[in-house]
Amino acid sequence: MRGGCDVRPGAGEAVQEVLLENGRAVGVRTAQGEYRGDAIIDAAGPWAPEPARSVGVHLPILPRRGQLLVTEAAGPVLGVSLLSASYIAAKYDPSLTGALDRAASIEQTKSGTLLIGSTREFVGFDTSTTPGGRERVGANASRLVPLLSKMRMIRSFAGLRPFTPDGLPILGESRKVPGFFVAAGHEGDGIALSAVTGRLMADLITTGKTDVPLDDFQMERFS
Repeated sequence: MRGGCDVRPGAGEAVQEVLLENGRAVGVRTAQGEYRGDAIIDAAGPWAPEPARSVGVHLPILPRRGQLLVTEAAGPVLGVSLLSASYIAAKYDPSLTGALDRAASIEQTKSGTLLIGSTREFVGFDTSTTPGGRERVGANASRLVPLLSKMRMIRSFAGLRPFTPDGLPILGESRKVPGFFVAAGHEGDGIALSAVTGRLMADLITTGKTDVPLDDFQMERFS
């Protein structure tokens, strides 16, 4: 129990169903039991459509894979994070597939390794990396920072971004199912926007209002 909350990190309890009473969300059911609360927040990233579907709410969120490379540790190579404009543009417009052929994202970590990304692919929930994806990511990065072509790549990995059709997250309470809130669909910005998202959802649930209008982020915009 932390601050009045029962926190279960890594419990692995997949939500099987959102529980309703008189049309209102009052809890969730997992294989380990039921959990109830005054508000239910669906913040499951690319998996958010599953619990929402159990209460008849449609979330047009798709998993979008990003393949990344990690280099060996080195001295200072970059003092800033590099993001090509084409990398950002392709986030909002999937039709810009050609832009990704020259897109790149590069950042050096505190340990000295460089994190290099990334692809934007619709391949379901496949989190494997591919020879073509790794080659493209490495070539794009080396074009921007030639020194990278002389560094060893020590590993690669892939993650899933929760993509929405308009590139904006879904934030707010369902008009169809009171008590059911959604905070998902941030695509590749979830970590950066997690703090403000948490504050907005907390304010919305406890006071019914936020200091930032959420009209543009309502799930019903896709109806």
